[in-house]
Amino acid sequence: MSESPSASHLEEVELLDLADGIPSQALRERAEVHLDACATCREALADFLRIRAAPAPDVHAARTEVVVTESPGTRLSASGMPLLAQGTLLGRYVLLERLGSGGMGVVHAAYDPSLDRRIGLKLLRALPGAGGSQGMTERLLREAQAAARTRHPHVVTVHDVGTFGQVVFIAMELVDGGNLREHLRAQARPWRDVVRLYLQAGRGLAAAHAAGVVHRDFKPDNVLVDKEGRARVTDFGLARLESAAGAPHSAGVPSHLGTGDVTPGLQAVATTVAGTPGYIAPEVLAGAPADARSDQYAFCVSLYEGLHGQKPPSPAQGGPTNRAAVPRAVHALLVRGLSPEPAARHPSMTALLDALERAAFPVLSKKVAVAGVGAGLLAVAATVFAVMSTPPCAADPLRLVGVWDGERKAALLKAFQSTGAPGAVAAHEAAARALDAYAAAWHDSRRQACEATRGRGNQSEAVMDLRMSCLERRRRELGALTDVLLTADRDGVASAPETAQALSPLSRCADVEALSQPVPPPERPEVAARVKAAYARLDEARARLNADRWQEAVDRAGPVVTEAEALGYKPLLGEALLVEGEARAFLRDEAATTTLRRAMLASLAGRDDLHATEAVVHQLYIDGEVAQRPEQAKLHAEEARALLERSGGNLDLEAQLLAYQASSLVQQSRPGDALPLLQQALTLQERLYGRDSPRLARGLLLLSSALRQTGRGEEALVHNQRTRALLEKAYGTDHPKVAMLLNNRGSTLVELRRYKEARDAFQESLNRYERMYGPGQPVRYATGLRANLGAVAFTMGLYDESERMQREALAMYQQQFPPGSAYRVRTGNNLTLVLINQGRMQEALKLIQEMEAESEVATRDGRKAPVFATAPLNAAEVHLRMGRPDLAVASAKRAVALLREMSAEGDLGYALRNLAGAYTRAGQLSEGWRTAQEALALHHKLAGPDVPPSPELGQALGELSLERGDAEGACQWLGAALAQWEATEAPPLELAVIRYTLARALRQAHREPERARALVMAARDAVLPTSEPRLLKLSELDAFLRGH
Repeated sequence: MSESPSASHLEEVELLDLADGIPSQALRERAEVHLDACATCREALADFLRIRAAPAPDVHAARTEVVVTESPGTRLSASGMPLLAQGTLLGRYVLLERLGSGGMGVVHAAYDPSLDRRIGLKLLRALPGAGGSQGMTERLLREAQAAARTRHPHVVTVHDVGTFGQVVFIAMELVDGGNLREHLRAQARPWRDVVRLYLQAGRGLAAAHAAGVVHRDFKPDNVLVDKEGRARVTDFGLARLESAAGAPHSAGVPSHLGTGDVTPGLQAVATTVAGTPGYIAPEVLAGAPADARSDQYAFCVSLYEGLHGQKPPSPAQGGPTNRAAVPRAVHALLVRGLSPEPAARHPSMTALLDALERAAFPVLSKKVAVAGVGAGLLAVAATVFAVMSTPPCAADPLRLVGVWDGERKAALLKAFQSTGAPGAVAAHEAAARALDAYAAAWHDSRRQACEATRGRGNQSEAVMDLRMSCLERRRRELGALTDVLLTADRDGVASAPETAQALSPLSRCADVEALSQPVPPPERPEVAARVKAAYARLDEARARLNADRWQEAVDRAGPVVTEAEALGYKPLLGEALLVEGEARAFLRDEAATTTLRRAMLASLAGRDDLHATEAVVHQLYIDGEVAQRPEQAKLHAEEARALLERSGGNLDLEAQLLAYQASSLVQQSRPGDALPLLQQALTLQERLYGRDSPRLARGLLLLSSALRQTGRGEEALVHNQRTRALLEKAYGTDHPKVAMLLNNRGSTLVELRRYKEARDAFQESLNRYERMYGPGQPVRYATGLRANLGAVAFTMGLYDESERMQREALAMYQQQFPPGSAYRVRTGNNLTLVLINQGRMQEALKLIQEMEAESEVATRDGRKAPVFATAPLNAAEVHLRMGRPDLAVASAKRAVALLREMSAEGDLGYALRNLAGAYTRAGQLSEGWRTAQEALALHHKLAGPDVPPSPELGQALGELSLERGDAEGACQWLGAALAQWEATEAPPLELAVIRYTLARALRQAHREPERARALVMAARDAVLPTSEPRLLKLSELDAFLRGH
């Protein structure tokens, strides 16, 4: 029994509807599936289309018949292409009129019945004389498929790629307009209009580079401009296709499909180099492969030509000149892009375009902001006609009802006050201010996304959908965060202002390149619904992450990970693992690294470069700052950099990456390497968030730490003060970040030897934390501050107080962290110094052995930090006190070797100075002098040539000069060092040593005997109360006073 026609084939009336372009939605969806499988219906539809097309006579056309494969009788053009008639079916595409032909193929208009649209169909053939074999056809197919990878509003969309016989066809968007060369020739245009069009084309080119595609033949002929003025790049990679096939450049192909005519005089040039003469970069002409830098060169040639009406003169002709009314800044950018050396050009197309946009349109953002205000005033004036005259993109305040509105704001204040937290009202004001700003920016972003499509028409509906989908995620994230804040405890209230600043940047929803990355949606509707629900639960987990409720974030992200694994949807899995991994990192859970690694792999598998990059950046943070594995951190930085380049860049992640790289270097005591990265990070953050944003605080704190390591303490204090002003303005005075900042300030004051101020800063920081969180809380910060108070007590000579606080801190750290932790080792090393200065050498040696054992644990685990080289320096000090200078030299050399291996320049100078002192005591004066000079050179490298050395280094150089018989030089070094010491709150014993040494130098130089005697008397007064073995022997001092 045969099937009815309606069951097996499309009905005649349905075929007619398809041919006339008026199918229903249901018919369109059914035909898309049916025509792929039914040759009978495809042929019937072709017949109807031939009737509708009414083709004009074509002397070259073959007889009207269906041609799907080549045969011995198929007629060929001069290029070897089959001559196909209108109505011919290629797969599901029906050929319409032929638009033109080129050196290696022809271009047809075609009809796609599945989507009921006209398209362009480009047919390419591998010529028999140039490798026109099956292998060459397969190569052409692979190249065309690679060219189809780019999806971007400023790139002509390639819908499909396929073959029939040895012909490759490319189905692409049919643009209603001409090419950019024709567009600019049609009428004279202001230079800014030219730049605006090329910026659009450049964004398309940059998107291709991000997808790994090089154009190889960028020129104005391959940029199409539609009737609305939108520029789109076409023919990616086809220049290489033509050179690979052995054909000359195409000519006569209509501009609405690209690859326009080349200059007649150049058309006959025979070359295997891909591209068009005049636009080809010098290195490609010399035989190097084309890459993104050669595309950049062609882009700059094209833009220069658009601005000046001619291509730039060659270097031999004097190079590019600026004859038009083009700003020098724009011209300079073009000159750099036209550099003969690829390495001298801009780092990427994106870098060039960003700079070009800033140079050409410096006040664009201000104009947009003013326009938005005006639109708001007009809307108020038109209240009576609100329904009829509301613009299609007007803000809808109802969209954030129940998410963040007046009712939620009032409920949040009530919730904060109910916790009894001090400063609840101030915390609410700061958090509400941040959330109000975010809500306003959300409305503005939504309006801009709408106006770009429905108002200005320079953005497709598909791109608007991407932006709106992103903004809907941000809306859900805002709602989840306010839910979390409504349940905040006292700790949560204290950190609420910062939490409100942690929402995902809305700028990402305007990054069309990033949004256009090929992250595939779920294929089945039931899976899509479950994925959407899982993302909503993930937003709740992320809100808890942002609120520092890390265990809750882990608990909520875990089930989403399980759901994503069951669904097999990699983008969701990658993002869920990212949230879980970040939370575990803050919990100092060792599983964080593994979780983030899984997040990166899942995101890459899901083609989600953004979250893959985020995962790698957070791995960098863990290994560089928390685990102190610098080699691993460096690898993660390289991975993140590669991912950013592939995805076209992301300024927010770029700034984060730079800051984490710098933080790792600061941890390794490499301030000279960290400072340039920090400056770059802060420049990006100021550009993204403004100079007054609290988001700059972390970078400024790191900058302060790096400057402190270089000896530029006063500069560090300036940045510390700026950071405090930012934080107090944003969060109020009673906030954890402000308390942490006081700790940072105290550390800088210690370096400046302003010990009493440092102690006050540490104590105030501890007091603030305990007011907010209770006595001894938070444990990690309270422990660190006790250790810092113990350290500053030591520098003030308060050894008993220092010992008590260091022992308390060490015991607390031993409860919090395993052996080998930098916190444990640092505190143990500080306690060792207390014991040494109390004369308890055997206890000190025992503790040194314990700290060396812990340092070995860290080293075996791949962790490296300068603190792990401190125990040998302490051992050297013990040996010197006990009269064993040779052992002191051996210990100090071991410390120097460890620090050299780490490139820890910030700590290396201290170790070199100690080694120089050990050499001096051992009588190895030439080695001591060489080592001290190295320390001096390192100081000038880090702090600058005009900054005097530290008093410790000056003292070491003075002691060596004295031992080498240079009494005058010793007086100069020691006099300057003593003046520095006396200008600070120096420890009495440090002053005693340098005073006695200067007195000896003065006596040897036969100068100022009364001053020398006074110096020794002061030294004796400081040494007398201390225990044996004393830093200075009383017998030496008494002998000096007796004149011996």
